[in-house]
Order: sequence, then C-alpha cells, then structure tokens
Amino acid sequence: MQSTMSSPTIESQSVPIRDLIDAAQRGDTDAYAQVMARYQDRLYNAMRNFVGCPILAEDIVQDAFVRAFVHLGSFRQESAFYTWLYRIALNARHTYAEKQRRLVPMESVPDGARPHGKRSVESPSAAIERNESCEQVQNAIKRLDDSFREVLVLREFEGYDYQKIAEILEIRVGTVRSRLSRARSQLRRELSAYEQSIN
Repeated sequence: MQSTMSSPTIESQSVPIRDLIDAAQRGDTDAYAQVMARYQDRLYNAMRNFVGCPILAEDIVQDAFVRAFVHLGSFRQESAFYTWLYRIALNARHTYAEKQRRLVPMESVPDGARPHGKRSVESPSAAIERNESCEQVQNAIKRLDDSFREVLVLREFEGYDYQKIAEILEIRVGTVRSRLSRARSQLRRELSAYEQSIN
C-alpha cells in the first residue's frame, strides 16, 4: 500500500492523533507508523504488566497493531484510540494463552512501573531481596484470575479510573469495584503467605 500523504507536517510530533488516524484510514501507512510510534511503548508496558513476560508482550503488541490496521476503518473516533487499541490487545492476548504458560516469568517489575529519578546505591543483599520481592509480586499477579488481573493492571499500572476501566472492559463500574477489591485481597493473601514463609 502506498502512502497517500507526503506533507512534511504529518511527520511532526505536534500533529494531533486524530489527524494521523484520519490519514491512516485513507491508506497512509506512514501516518499509521507514527500512530504506532506514539502508542507502542505504552501498550507494551501495559501488556508486559499484564502477562508478565516481555517476549509475549511484544508478540501481543505486534498482533494488536496488525489487527488494528486491518480494522482501522471501523474506528469512528468516538472513544480514545488507545482505549480501542487496548481492547484489541486484550483480545489478541487470548491467542497467546498457551504460549504464556510455557514462558519463564519476568524477574522484576517492568520498567514502566518503576518510579523515575535517581536511586540510592544499595547493597548486593538489598538488591537481591528487592528483586526477589518484585518477582513474588509479578508471580502473585500472574496467579490472579484473568478478570481480576485485568482490572488490577488497568488501575494500578495504567492509572485509569473506574469509569474508564468499565469502558475498556465493557463491564459495569460496580463490577470493576468488586473485581478490584477481590484482586487486591487475593494479592495481599499471596504476598502475606510469601512473607511468612521467609520469616
């Protein structure tokens, strides 16, 4: 497919996402590449938080962008593009469910979930303890039911409010609250059991 827009302004980061999507819907592959560039890191971090494996997250994100491009004509811009894309990624994730079970889990909290800024120098034993704790958190999140993990990742890692989570997952706000409460309770139980086992 040939790019239909050659204007240099379309390559500017200041171009509104709506304009890029309009151009992509008209067949401009360069515009779609810029849409991907704006969202791929955010979507990758979200999927990595969700599935707990960087390789699997990459596969899901690539699949999601391909599916989004194929169905781009159906996007009416009535909701945020990222919300629409995130739903596609969640659907794509089911394709890789078996693959996820065969992959080694992450060893630490994803980069996107780490606080920014300078870190104080820590001892090797402290670093080992921190990495073990991070791994336990990731493993505990992976053991949650999919429905619980979805709302937990959207709330704690993506920072969405209840209304937005309900929109993304196409469920009621009350269901979001209930699932989030149960997810947090289960996570606390898992981590409490781990802490007791090492003390």
